[in-house]
This record gives sequence, C-alpha cells and structure tokens, in this order.
Amino acid sequence: MRFFATKVLRVLAIILMVSALTNPLKAEGDAELGKKLFKANCASCHKLDKKLVGPALGGVSGRRSEEWLLAWIRNNAELRASGDADAKAIFEEYGGSVMNAFENLSDEDIKNIIAYTDAAPAAAPGGGNSEEVSGEPTEESEGFLSGGWMTAILFGVILFFIQILLRMRNLLKEANGDKGTSVIEDASALTKWLLRNKRFMTGFTVVLIVAFLYQLFWFLMGVGVEQNYQPEQPIAFSHKIHAGDNQVDCNYCHSSARSSKTSGIPSANVCMNCHMYIDGSEILTESGQPKYNGERSPEIAKIYAAIGWDPENRVYIENYEQKPIKWIRIHNLPDLAYFNHAQHVTAGQVECQTCHGPVEEMDVVYQYSELTMGWCINCHRETEVKTTNGYYSESMEGTKTINERLAEQYHNEAITVEKIGGLECGKCHY
Repeated sequence: MRFFATKVLRVLAIILMVSALTNPLKAEGDAELGKKLFKANCASCHKLDKKLVGPALGGVSGRRSEEWLLAWIRNNAELRASGDADAKAIFEEYGGSVMNAFENLSDEDIKNIIAYTDAAPAAAPGGGNSEEVSGEPTEESEGFLSGGWMTAILFGVILFFIQILLRMRNLLKEANGDKGTSVIEDASALTKWLLRNKRFMTGFTVVLIVAFLYQLFWFLMGVGVEQNYQPEQPIAFSHKIHAGDNQVDCNYCHSSARSSKTSGIPSANVCMNCHMYIDGSEILTESGQPKYNGERSPEIAKIYAAIGWDPENRVYIENYEQKPIKWIRIHNLPDLAYFNHAQHVTAGQVECQTCHGPVEEMDVVYQYSELTMGWCINCHRETEVKTTNGYYSESMEGTKTINERLAEQYHNEAITVEKIGGLECGKCHY
C-alpha cells in the first residue's frame, strides 16, 4: 500500500506540472485564434450581442449542434440545397442575404471561432441590444473560461487528492509504528526524484521550449498590428452623432474615397457647410423639438477658431490666419503596401464598415480591423466580385463581354477577387 501511494503521488505530480504548462496554452490558444479568425472572417457581417447583416453569434453553440455549424459555415448554400430546414429558415429570415462559403477554413479553425463566440455573453432575446451585453467577451467572462482558471481548478483538485494520499500514507506508517513525514519532507523527496528522472526532465524541457516558442510566435505576429488603436483627437468629433444619429453619408466628408487612393481628411470648410448654422446651442427636448440653451458647443468653437468664423456676426474674419486642425491618423498602412479606396469603394462596392467597423456607433473612432496582409488575403479569397457594377460589361475580343468570359472560364461559379488576380503580389506591393 505504501509503495502504491508513493507511485500514485509521483504520477499525479507529473500530471500537475505538465497540465499547468500545456492546458493554458491550448485553451488560450483556441480562444485567441478564434478571436482573430472571427474578426478576419465574420465581424463584417456579425456581432456577438445583436443582429447586424447576419444573426448574433454569442453563445451560438447552445443553439445549434457542432456538426450543423461546421456544415453551415463551410458552405451554407450546399447545406440549404440538401433540404436542411434550419438553413432555409435562416436564409429566409434574413431576406435571402447570401453568406460567403468558408471552405478555406479547417474544422479546427471553425471550432476555434465557435469557442470564441462561446466565451462571449449570449445574445439578447431576438438578437437585440442589452445594456448588460457587450459586443466583446467581458474581462470577467473571458478570464473565467480561460486556461488560467481551468488550470487553477485542476491544480486545486490534484492538491486535494495529494493531501488525501499523504494522509493515508502517514496513517499506515503510524499503524506500523513508523514516524510520519511532513509536507516539506514529502515535497523535498518528490523534487529530488523528479530531478533525477531523465524522462520527466526531458519532457518538461520540451514543454517549456514549446511554450516559449508559442508565446514568442504570437508576440512577433502582433508587432506592427495597431488594432483597437484609439488616440484622443484635438476635437471630440463623434461619428455616432454624425453618421449614426444624423445619418450623414461617409462619402460626404470623405469625398475622395470614391475617386482617389486615399479617403481624405475633410477640411474645416466641409465642417462649416453644416456648422455655419449649427453651433451646438440648440438641443432636442424629450418631445423632439429643438430648444435654444444659449451655450455653443466648445468643440464646434474649436472649428470656428481654426477657420476664422465669427459666430456672432456670422461672417468670416478678414485677414485671419487660419490654423490647421491636427487630426491624429488612426489607420496607417506601411509604405510597402498599396491600397486604393476608389478601387474598393466604387469598383468593388465595399461598404466602409467592412474595414472600419460600425463607425456609426463609435463616439471615438478606433482601428477596428487588423489590416494585416493575412486579413486582406482572406477578404480577397472570400469576397465575390460585383460584376453588375458596369466595369465588366464592356465587350472584349469580339462580342463577348468580360462578364460572359468570366462565366465561361469559371463555369458560372462564384467569382472571387482571388480568381481575377487579387492575390498577385504586384497588386498590393510595388
């Protein structure tokens, strides 16, 4: 019995040490990879806590089986064609909106995405908003489900069993007239045994090296990625008020996005098109009627100070030395990457929110997407070319249009950006 207890104690100790190193890596790795994959592939159409283009995905595994989710995400059109009632119902509920097929994602990738959505609070009933529900997993929920917490629980359970085994061994020793050993003596003996055990030390070293390389890899992958960058701007401009509440089109202020490489930073003159008349002194009452409060907005006053506008006399000040508004750039690609807004906004008909996120909900804008090369490549692999925008209707080599030639070449399959050269190095790097 004494020999058996000692052996069990040693085995449990080895399991504890290996699990403490490997378990957090696996759990954290799944959740972290799922978060990256979700933002790269899903976030443009789905939120976790409410409906967007598609349904809310928070806690989605509680509503569908894993097998069904794998089939739906990989190729929802194929699942609908098979006669699946749930797939047809979702398709009809969202007005026939076609979801991209993600055949490039492995089962492990999809499971990681599902694990990330499970770490988030479940969607509010009906996919609506809830004050208690956040768009991202909260620090508390993400921490509780993380590998660190799971390891701590496992650690506690193993320590409990170790105490029981030690107590049993000491009772047996005392029953045989021997002196029991203390916890310190047992720990010292176990440590010496582990250090002398070549197999354990070899395995322990391998685990340490793998853990170090894993952490180093993800650290290096994050170098230069400024996702969630949210600097404080010189004027507290709210996109929520302008693009959300007042539904100002993004292209009204960023007018060059339709025809230029850059979207452009609107000048103060663009601001004055509205704020020549709107100085923030009117507020809406509960009935929706404007009420004059006599106090101008201090943020709008900064625009007046920059451009030289006299709000009392409603005239521009003569010979005024205008001061540029020093906006802080948020989205900044490296010089080695070429990106053309007009090619995406006009020719590709890509919505601003695809890359910039729900700006109409942001009081303070931040970098929503990773904007890494992998993120762009995934988008080009999945995004279908808008062949109805007029750019592909011209005749080419005879009477056939580009549309007709593409349809023949790809046998009427979905034509993604990848298929028309969207992954060629020279398209983005020169």
